[in-house]
Amino acid sequence: MRVGVVSDSHGFTGRLSTLLMAMEAEGPIDALIHLGDGYHDLTDLGVMLPPIYQVAGNCDLGRSDTRALIELSNARLLLTHGHYQHVKQERDTLFDLAVEEKVHAALYGHTHQQKMEWRSGILLLNPGSAMHGEYAILTINRLGAIDAKVYGRE
Repeated sequence: MRVGVVSDSHGFTGRLSTLLMAMEAEGPIDALIHLGDGYHDLTDLGVMLPPIYQVAGNCDLGRSDTRALIELSNARLLLTHGHYQHVKQERDTLFDLAVEEKVHAALYGHTHQQKMEWRSGILLLNPGSAMHGEYAILTINRLGAIDAKVYGRE
């Protein structure tokens, strides 16, 4: 299963559309995840998309769904924008939540900086800012093993 992960598109739907085409260029995308600050940007594209999983960010006014737990291909994922977990200052709070929720990966945004880190077998991943051309691809096998790669700014 290939999963596209974006965050912080902030209304830049043209850039988001370009990123989706880049994702698909390497193979079909089975699901999309948006980690906030652009909650409606994927659906505003008005094109046929794979299933979308999303959470609200601090700039998505009027939305309270800032965290979600999902399971894709036997991998349990925590989705959050990250502002309530203080990811701009540290990632220990996010990691503690990931352990508490017994997930394989915690995906977050908010910082506009790509970050991929493994802690005690848990992936902490920030795809960066979609408005700056950054995204990530998760590849999840049938046993739930995750491989991840970030794209965009090097």
